[in-house]
Amino acid sequence: MIVVNRKFLLAIGLILTSGCAKRTPAGSQDIPYDRIVNTGNYVDINPRYSHDGKRIAFLRETPDRKIQLHLSDAQLNRPVPLMAAELLCPDRPYSPDRARYNSPDTLSWSPNDRQIAFERIEWFTFDDGERLPGTGLWTFDMINGHVKPLAIHAEHYKSLFYYYHYPSWSPDGRYLAFEGEGVNGQRVIFTRTSALQKVRDILPRFDNYEDSDWPTWSPQLSKSDGTPSLCFRQSIFHPMAAPATETIRLLSPGKSFSMHSELWRWSPKNHLNDKSRSVRAGHFTWEKSGQRLAFTLTPDPIKFNKYEIWTMEQNGTNSRRVSPADGRGYIAPVWIDKDYLGALRPHGNRYDLVTINLMSGHAKLLMSIPTSDCDWSPDRKYIVYASPRSHGKPDPAEPTTLRILETNLEDS
Repeated sequence: MIVVNRKFLLAIGLILTSGCAKRTPAGSQDIPYDRIVNTGNYVDINPRYSHDGKRIAFLRETPDRKIQLHLSDAQLNRPVPLMAAELLCPDRPYSPDRARYNSPDTLSWSPNDRQIAFERIEWFTFDDGERLPGTGLWTFDMINGHVKPLAIHAEHYKSLFYYYHYPSWSPDGRYLAFEGEGVNGQRVIFTRTSALQKVRDILPRFDNYEDSDWPTWSPQLSKSDGTPSLCFRQSIFHPMAAPATETIRLLSPGKSFSMHSELWRWSPKNHLNDKSRSVRAGHFTWEKSGQRLAFTLTPDPIKFNKYEIWTMEQNGTNSRRVSPADGRGYIAPVWIDKDYLGALRPHGNRYDLVTINLMSGHAKLLMSIPTSDCDWSPDRKYIVYASPRSHGKPDPAEPTTLRILETNLEDS
């Protein structure tokens, strides 16, 4: 059970109103409302289990384009707001759905479950007076209620990556990886050393193609030097009409990048089952042991019935398709144990929750949910997912629009 002291919430409110010295306060309303808003109309999105499975963090979204960070117990009985509602991305909808080809917007728990990383608005003012809303990354501290920046842009920002999102903590908590995105879809990977780098001094990894995303840390540290390893995808563009080459790369912070960091390459001469001349990877997830990586491949990023799930060893060997070749599509894999994966399968305007036997390739239906905005509990016994918008204020009997289903599974 979660108990929140009124003084604690008041202190959090005072923190939020302090803002930044030379900027428009984070989350402030800077544009007029474009509709009449029913204040009782809301929807809860982006649920994320803590690593110990005892809590669920999520966002409450209202039609006036504001979101509010919430926390609940694992049964969704006592959701409480952690922050005041804030405007976020007025020009870009917040998108936590897993049915997508690039990295989603998401919350992220630190490895010790003390902090929750989330996005907040940042306003950029250019020399001609024009303004642009972007996003930075902040953290909420569960112990003292402090809200602090994790990665924000320089005061006089000169680069193109105005939107920071998809935060991912290394297993030792020393590093934060995230994606920077530009207005035209450019994407690069950033890494921050938590204790050493200032929140405004973070530079992206060199990427002359500017098409990298899905940064995902291996859960195990290197046995030789104790450093974590970060996996991500990078597409290599070729001139004229030649298709891009897709790669999966692995790097360790502080080490030089080289071709040896390339785990996997899919050149135009390769093909999937439909003999496509191009492919896109995504949805990376590591086995608990860090020995294997599961991911998706697709020849058409916007057609989810084309997605396949593959696995490979940590050194890039033994890559193979493990999802059925039935043309139905499989996305968002999670490891259940060494022999099974969980996944989503598009089914009309819903998604089937399935398990995939890695030896036989057989998919078993568990249940169906109305959205791909969901999360598996760490023990794989439950799935929390977003359900349709409420048309009234929260009811004590139904304090959230999130729902939980029991899978009757558990990891080994």
